[in-house]
Amino acid sequence: MATPIPPNRCAFTLGEAAAAVGGVLRGAEPARRAASVSIDTRSLERGALFVALRGAADGHAFLARAAECGAAAAIVETGRASAAIPSIEVADTLAALGRLARAHLCRIRAAQNLPVVTIGGAAGKTTTKELTAAAARAIFGATLATPGNLNNLIGVPMTIFTLTAEHRAAVLECGTNTRGEIARLGAIVEPDAAAVLNVAIEHSEGLGTLEEIADEEAAIFAAARRAAIIPAAEAILSQRLPKRLRAITFGAAIGAGVRVASRSALPGGRSRITFELDPGLLAPGANPILSADIRLLGAAAALNCAAAVAAVAAISPAPLSTAQLAAAGAAFAAAAPIARRMVPLEIGGALVLDDSYNAQPPSMDIAIETAREIAAARGARLVLALGDMLELGALAPVSHDEAIGHALGSGAAVIVAVGPEMRAALERISAGARGRCDLRAAPDSAAAAPIVRAILRPGDVLLVKGSLGIAMDRVIAGLPID
Repeated sequence: MATPIPPNRCAFTLGEAAAAVGGVLRGAEPARRAASVSIDTRSLERGALFVALRGAADGHAFLARAAECGAAAAIVETGRASAAIPSIEVADTLAALGRLARAHLCRIRAAQNLPVVTIGGAAGKTTTKELTAAAARAIFGATLATPGNLNNLIGVPMTIFTLTAEHRAAVLECGTNTRGEIARLGAIVEPDAAAVLNVAIEHSEGLGTLEEIADEEAAIFAAARRAAIIPAAEAILSQRLPKRLRAITFGAAIGAGVRVASRSALPGGRSRITFELDPGLLAPGANPILSADIRLLGAAAALNCAAAVAAVAAISPAPLSTAQLAAAGAAFAAAAPIARRMVPLEIGGALVLDDSYNAQPPSMDIAIETAREIAAARGARLVLALGDMLELGALAPVSHDEAIGHALGSGAAVIVAVGPEMRAALERISAGARGRCDLRAAPDSAAAAPIVRAILRPGDVLLVKGSLGIAMDRVIAGLPID
């Protein structure tokens, strides 16, 4: 289910709103006030400014309903105003939504120092956003973070409208599946620091080759004011950094600004991670070593924490102190896994790793490696239920072949391929490869559920992963709960 749009109390006079969006106000005085911004008449409150967006339904069809609900005015496309409600006419209502959000962000920034960091990349955005926000709250105070996955040209503006004078920092997730989307988000947010966690094949139907994906993700740097946060090992990003930005790197490589120095598994499903920070990020005399025991699993979690440390260092008005680093570490220790993103569940005596929210090649490989690592540490049998990775276009066959190859190399006892792409990849495997483990296939997750249920034994480690559209959560729902 999509994340609900959060309510807001973002007020504008209609004159201010018209000026912000470059529109023409009709049917009301400029001094008339709107008490909030809405895009949905089902949740619209009296006094709201309704923005009529084109989507699955055309918002212009609901102008009369917005008037009945007591909307102060509506932002509409030129020539599509309704006599039922005052209007601000613009060429593009989606662009106007972004401009209005930018105006609100600018006035908050003009009134106070509000550092803003954006989080982008192929995988790990939401977890890193939550970790960054947790660390920012511990260090700076009240911090706005993108709710759920509201990371697009609608979600980002609607999140910005919830900013208030009480906030001391903002962490905004920025996603893309279409060329030009990141540049448009950057123009709205103009972040103080921008993080791109990784570049890999994702949404290639809309984004193209790996180089084109890198261009799209790196477009956020053109809008960044001060700093960029990038993985130390990805030249494809460092080559795209504007020279004016301060670069802060993270990763396991020697020389990373925030380096993952060690990682070990602890009893009870925790991991102990130790980071070493570049002295340039720290106050004089501050301890460069930070250790945290976290509830998140695998190497990806360690990298996400490292990126979060780099992000708060990038937006901090002064180098970080030992006490601030300790506060960040405590925030990481308290952070819970995000639903359906590598969440460990004890079901029927087995350890089920629920990573069913989404999948693309890099996150699939990371998930398989994490599951392999956990099964090896427990001396357990590994079972992989892997669903299709969507929106890969012409790269889908090779990407699924590589995923199945990685699964075979993990030492899994059983692999269940779910969906047409995973099934086709499985069928392309040689007879010799088939002898390594028990290989099963299902046309969809509903058909896969009874297969996995019959296979799973107490003590097993089961990874369940696939794109959101494959609904791999059905596999977990079909498991025994006793």
